[in-house]
Amino acid sequence: MPAQLGMQGRVSFGEEVTAGTEVARTLTMRIASTTLQGKVTRDAVANLYGSGGTAANAADFFDVSKDVAGEISGPACYQGGALGMLLKHAMGAVSTAGTNPYNHTFTLSGALPAGLTTVVERGTGGLGDQEFYGCKVSSLELSCQVGQVMQVRVNLLGLDCGARGGDTPPAVTSPYFIKHNHAGSLGFNSSTYTIKSFRLMVENSLEAIRELGSLPATEINRSDFQTIEMEVELVARSDAPYAAMLAGTQGDATITFSDGTRSLAVTVHNAVITEYDDPINGPGTITQRIKFLGLGDGTDHGLGIVLTNGVSTAVGG
Repeated sequence: MPAQLGMQGRVSFGEEVTAGTEVARTLTMRIASTTLQGKVTRDAVANLYGSGGTAANAADFFDVSKDVAGEISGPACYQGGALGMLLKHAMGAVSTAGTNPYNHTFTLSGALPAGLTTVVERGTGGLGDQEFYGCKVSSLELSCQVGQVMQVRVNLLGLDCGARGGDTPPAVTSPYFIKHNHAGSLGFNSSTYTIKSFRLMVENSLEAIRELGSLPATEINRSDFQTIEMEVELVARSDAPYAAMLAGTQGDATITFSDGTRSLAVTVHNAVITEYDDPINGPGTITQRIKFLGLGDGTDHGLGIVLTNGVSTAVGG
């Protein structure tokens, strides 16, 4: 039997109506890597009667739990890469307006959607494909560096999984990648800044709830408050960010990526600088690393994202 290769690996998603109940997948995402996997934890049964009544080794085992968890990472796309699907399930709510281009506005919600049926197509072997049910986005990260395509990384927690086998995913559609040269300026506290790197982090603080009568988790829910953070690096040209850090200045931090037709606009609401570093390491250019924390005010809850593309539904491409 030939070795399986990761080449042609991809992940596909379908939105569940009831958490953990399989649905058909509607779109496929190109990936760079994935660790999403189902695992069973087993342990020996604790008792004083060893193997055969004489040996000092346990003779029985039981299944402790069945877990579904892992990370998916790949290029972020305005269209053709499932970014809208992932944003909805990381943030909770979306509304769409306009007519080609369509503006999909993602907002934070206390309750996340029911979950995703997720299938990992494990490359060229055709035997290792696997379905996962009730997958929720525990965390999402968007990042972009100079000279790179933006990357999206999500950590998923799921309720259950099927056996591995062959699978036919939805067709891959044409991608419109979000590239480093599409970045606009960072806006904060009535000033704008050109940035060297960008990282947005949504942490949903999810946990798998376990109850008697079930080997897999019965529900996935929050264990703590959600956290919204954005980290940027920029060439030091102004002391304004340092002054804002000292003063505890709050305001929206904004940045938009656009290819002229499609765009991704990020607003971190009521942002305050929680970390600031601008060390001098030599005679060269000094850079500033700034981390913002997004906070709610009862109207804006910490993060808003508008994805503009040619797809009529936020989860359609």
